[in-house]
Amino acid sequence: MTDPYGMIDLAALKQPAGAPAGGGSATGGTPSAHEVAVTEQGLEQLIADSQQVATLLLVTSARVPEGEAFLASLRRAVDAQHGALRLAVVDADTQQRVAGALRVQQLPTLLLLIQGQIQPIVQSVLPDAEIDNLVTQVLEVARQQGMDVSGGPVQEQAPAEEPLPPLIAEAYEAIEKGDLDSAVAAYEKQLQESPADAEAKAGLATVSLMRRTRDADLAASREAAAQNPGDLDAQLLVADLDMLGGHVEDAFGRLLDLLRGADQETKNAVRTRLLELFEVAGADDPRVGPARKRLANLLY
Repeated sequence: MTDPYGMIDLAALKQPAGAPAGGGSATGGTPSAHEVAVTEQGLEQLIADSQQVATLLLVTSARVPEGEAFLASLRRAVDAQHGALRLAVVDADTQQRVAGALRVQQLPTLLLLIQGQIQPIVQSVLPDAEIDNLVTQVLEVARQQGMDVSGGPVQEQAPAEEPLPPLIAEAYEAIEKGDLDSAVAAYEKQLQESPADAEAKAGLATVSLMRRTRDADLAASREAAAQNPGDLDAQLLVADLDMLGGHVEDAFGRLLDLLRGADQETKNAVRTRLLELFEVAGADDPRVGPARKRLANLLY
């Protein structure tokens, strides 16, 4: 577990703080007491929880040979740690976008999610005899990073003292239901009433990104962009998919490269999309500042 995938940056899957990471199990059997089934809507909270508790993240399917036995062994080992470790299960059949965002190439894939970072462990079924040793190693990694591995429940985030603005709450509810059009409408209405609302700006950019990519085929989109470098729409879509998958620098770089020698219409379209993706990443993201500077240099 030495080569990290890098910092997860799935801002496109944001939801209200404290929302559940999912319920039940992605496959059969009895879920562990310290297990969550991962969904798009719950992934952001799962990442937040990994600041406090190391998480074994299993991407699998009911179609995987010996997959049920592997999952059962992981559940046993995780339960034995009494909350010092967590198990998160992604059903690759029903959560294809999550599996894609995690760059899973084969099933099952076992990953470690710790302090917002993901590290690969194995892309196969582990024998039951090796799992306890794996858990020991994971707990040692967590201990070295200053995490409490004594066990106990994940600390719940304190509830917000002030209630959410009604339209923001309406947008969150729509996202949870998968109704992205209604979420966009709620954010737009909030911005009409409060144009400086930073949360609404970021939310609108994030949900718009989700809406633009929801029907996109990753492989086909990349192939189309590679075969048609002058197709602006194809390049914009791949930049969106890069952003959704956490490849923030790739998304920014692809769009910025389009500005060299571009006509004014292309410049306007690229500038608009970049500003939206800057909102998705957030002003505090260290990659936004350099990209903004390069954008200004290329435009002016």
